[in-house]
Amino acid sequence: MKRIILSICALCIVHCASSQGLMDVSRMANTDIMGTARYMSMAGSMGALGGDPSAVLDNPAALGIYRSSELSFTLNATPSVTRSISPTNAMRANDFFFNFNQLSYVVSSQTGKDEGYVSSNFSFTYNRLKDFHRQTSVAANGTPSMTNMIADFSSGFYPSEIHEDNLYAPYMSILGYQGYLMDPMNPDSMYYTPYAYEANRMAYKGEESGRIEEYNFSYAANIGHYLYVGAGLGMQSLNYQLISYSGEMFDNGASATLRNVFNTSGIGWNLRIGFIARPVSWMRIGASFQSPTWYSLSDSYYAKITGEGTSADYSLVEYSTPTSRSSYGFNSPLKAQASVGFVLGKVALVNVDYLYTHNVGMKLKGESSDYLFAEPEFVYENNEIKNYSLSTHTIKAGAEFRIASQFSFRAGAAYRTPNLATNATRTLLDNTTRTDMEVFIDRGMIYASGGFGYRYNGFGVDITYAYSQQNQAFSPFQPGAELLGNGYYGVANPQPQSHLANIKTVRHNAVLTILYKF
Repeated sequence: MKRIILSICALCIVHCASSQGLMDVSRMANTDIMGTARYMSMAGSMGALGGDPSAVLDNPAALGIYRSSELSFTLNATPSVTRSISPTNAMRANDFFFNFNQLSYVVSSQTGKDEGYVSSNFSFTYNRLKDFHRQTSVAANGTPSMTNMIADFSSGFYPSEIHEDNLYAPYMSILGYQGYLMDPMNPDSMYYTPYAYEANRMAYKGEESGRIEEYNFSYAANIGHYLYVGAGLGMQSLNYQLISYSGEMFDNGASATLRNVFNTSGIGWNLRIGFIARPVSWMRIGASFQSPTWYSLSDSYYAKITGEGTSADYSLVEYSTPTSRSSYGFNSPLKAQASVGFVLGKVALVNVDYLYTHNVGMKLKGESSDYLFAEPEFVYENNEIKNYSLSTHTIKAGAEFRIASQFSFRAGAAYRTPNLATNATRTLLDNTTRTDMEVFIDRGMIYASGGFGYRYNGFGVDITYAYSQQNQAFSPFQPGAELLGNGYYGVANPQPQSHLANIKTVRHNAVLTILYKF
């Protein structure tokens, strides 16, 4: 049966090196609250208030509030702590990174009128939207074994088929076979037994880096100080790298470690439109829409297995995969935001935003093929995105209080719902060259911040502290996964599962913005 399936796959020209999926796109689905210190101190809740270059990325009509030109830039220092709690161990990993968060130039062109067409404003903004930097460490005793998983994964292939020259042999199987982590039940068997000794401890370490950035050009008009309308064009740049180590130690002292290096990079384009209305002097209402970001992405991946004491002569065993590459398209989720703001004289500003992110509509797109009988790429993966992604709901609230003519105090809080269902699974093509098998299930984000600002003769300084906490469930590989018989490795009927560990990533952002109005 396996040979029949492989023959069909061969006729259909399966893209054996490419294996993007649900877990990859969920990582890119939601962005962080990042930008100017003022924006971050109000938890990014400025959709109806405007007057900030980072708020333009939520609602381009926010640009229409400006009555003078402005130049600003922002620096961000971020210590972070990632904690993991498994049934038998608690681990902690620290990291620190320094960002150039934001740079903007706003040009305000006033007509001199107070009615009708009051002003035209233009802006160029660079903004960091997401930072992937963190380190994650997990350890546990008596857990499900990676070695057992590799042996199960390899069922259906004869030993003579498990080599790199076989286009359809899973590289997970090749690494396990070359690392002496499994043996056929007999010389002609298609079934395998894992390494003879029991695994009594597992460990995982992941080092993530990279970012999503946007270069944005926006325009907004002020109509009678009662209606502000805007539109923007954004170019996003995405870079992500994961270097991970998954290993286990056996009760005879031998050990095995799988090292993976995975990279994604590319650019994308999006459009935004929005408005802010002022029905009464003390209230503003805003709404905006952002199209999907249409990305063109490229991946590269590489793996290496190291066995210490697993071979018959207990020598060091190392085996590496070739570096594989793939290119594809990705449509990020569209977004819609509604906002309400209150202007309490010259004393205070209060704003509440609701952001809807349509993660269910994300889509992977393959390269076109001239082969008449080629099946469309990513059909299975896009069905998984539709079935297991959750559209997210983000509530952001922020306030600014003027405590003196030149000093302001600000505070904000935000909460985002999870972007994956509890029964979401990691599925890979069974013949992919990718072997990074870890599973991260998003469980939402909370955010709180506070800061102050000072203005004098056009110059301004804003300082903010922002706390964010991302929660996830983690497994080193997909629990209960098997060959599905349709060219994929995964779980046939996913149910909510217990994962190995809970992951909590806490970031402490210290943010400084310097600006000049003219």
